[in-house]
Amino acid sequence: MKILHMVDTLGLGGTQTVVKGIFEKQKNNSNIFLYALRKRDINIEIDHQNVFTYDSKNKFSFPLFKLRKFIKENNIEILHCHLAKSQIMGGVLKTLFFPNIKLVLHEHGAIFNDGKIYPFFMNLFKNKVNLYIAVSNAIKKAILQKTKYDNNKVKVLYNFVDLDKFKKIENFDIETERKKYSLDKNDFVIGFASRLNEAKGWKEFVNSAKNLIKKGYDIKFLVAGDGPDKEKLLEEIKGISNIQYIGYVNNMVSFYNILDCFVFPSHREALPMTILEVNGIGIPLVASNISGINEIMMDNKNSLLFEKQNVEDLIKSIIKLYEDLNLRNDLIKNGLEEVRKYSLEKYLVELNNLYNNL
Repeated sequence: MKILHMVDTLGLGGTQTVVKGIFEKQKNNSNIFLYALRKRDINIEIDHQNVFTYDSKNKFSFPLFKLRKFIKENNIEILHCHLAKSQIMGGVLKTLFFPNIKLVLHEHGAIFNDGKIYPFFMNLFKNKVNLYIAVSNAIKKAILQKTKYDNNKVKVLYNFVDLDKFKKIENFDIETERKKYSLDKNDFVIGFASRLNEAKGWKEFVNSAKNLIKKGYDIKFLVAGDGPDKEKLLEEIKGISNIQYIGYVNNMVSFYNILDCFVFPSHREALPMTILEVNGIGIPLVASNISGINEIMMDNKNSLLFEKQNVEDLIKSIIKLYEDLNLRNDLIKNGLEEVRKYSLEKYLVELNNLYNNL
């Protein structure tokens, strides 16, 4: 089968990480193609021969006829669309030009957003769509609530982690790596990494860190990422030596490897790849107890879960982890076992099974 994946952009994001994994794990597969609908100032690199980007930075670019030609020239049989604009493009292409192409929509979380425009377009192309992939049961539930799709047309395919990449680094020189951030080898270090907006929970992370420092806990906190709330974050941590903002981190594997604990306090998620990466590397995880996370993260087994936006509950979980070495070791062991269910290899087998059943 010849398959064309479409994505709005190759900018930084979880969806792009999914696409990158699909293509780089199949570097020698000449029957898969990727087309991004526009450029961004920062674009991820994908090591595959069949990656194309429309030469425009205009967010309203809609290269309909370019794609029509591309699909014809490459005899595309399946059109797999990621993110809203690509999904709309896929619906238009099938409606106008390719009635027999198989159309797959891949929902990564936009269905959670408020508003009626996105569900309207999804319903508009309902009869053209062959398969609607949801990255979690929480997403599937939102799709069925907000659209008129049949239950049997929406399939759950959990995100993956590349276990060849996200693992403990052998002979890792933690002392040298920590010195880059003025940390000692024996410091207890808790990390947070995400886009800096309120919904990702950076405020809860910072407030819990301030409280723990005030209580006298000898813990160091690292905040990684960028986003619209960056200046607010910097103002909140000004003058607090034990909380350090380190900006956007390119090498997340090395970042994870210097941590003793990772906190993921997001308010709402589809299925974040970060939590799988943390488990794959063997770092104890403290995360919000929300749908999209608690489908695969189990409290006191492969994570500690706390009530979302509840700083006191987050503090209790951090203290529990900090004071109990056996608990940390159990979470690491169970996390490493559980995360094997979500390997990239298994993901590709399941994805191809979905294609074969179209």
